[in-house]
Amino acid sequence: MTIRFDLSGPVDVHSANEPMEFGVSFSIYEITVPVMVHGLNVMDDYLDHAQALERTKGVEPGRILRERLVPDMLTFGEQFSVNCNKVDAHMAKLMQRDVPAPRNTSMMYPALKRRILETRSFLQNVQPDEISGARSHTYELTPPIVRGWFGGDDYIRHLVLPDFFFHISIAHAILRHLGAKIGKRDYLGNLSQQSGGDYS
Repeated sequence: MTIRFDLSGPVDVHSANEPMEFGVSFSIYEITVPVMVHGLNVMDDYLDHAQALERTKGVEPGRILRERLVPDMLTFGEQFSVNCNKVDAHMAKLMQRDVPAPRNTSMMYPALKRRILETRSFLQNVQPDEISGARSHTYELTPPIVRGWFGGDDYIRHLVLPDFFFHISIAHAILRHLGAKIGKRDYLGNLSQQSGGDYS
């Protein structure tokens, strides 16, 4: 993969009108497994935020799990169970295995936390060579998404990762709508400063 940077202003070596190119290569493993583990950690934190919000508002435990943005969308709790099921399904396809049947998770905080923990443990046991050939395969898409086929790169970039983060985004939006004091820092999760600089 080649990342192109358009640099504005004078450039010492290249013409100011020429984009500079830097070759940066990421494996299929690197752009899926660690990213999903990080996202599941964020979702686990959101369950804690939901419980804290229930205590603050003095509402019955578990009520937020039944909340939704609009009537035709999944509930807050379902965002977690569905996302874990999708991780199982997407990873099975990338590993060229049979897709497991979706699991039904009880809409209770302990059950959802266990489901996240199990999914995270599954991902952490995936070996890079198990999905190293995922880019060379094609993947069938079926309704309600769309009917057709994707190559490996497109399947990951246009479905697997956007699908995964969609459910985290909706869980975030429900919490914010209900009054939780969370923001982008919470959505981004526990970032290290290894890359240098401060987040703003």
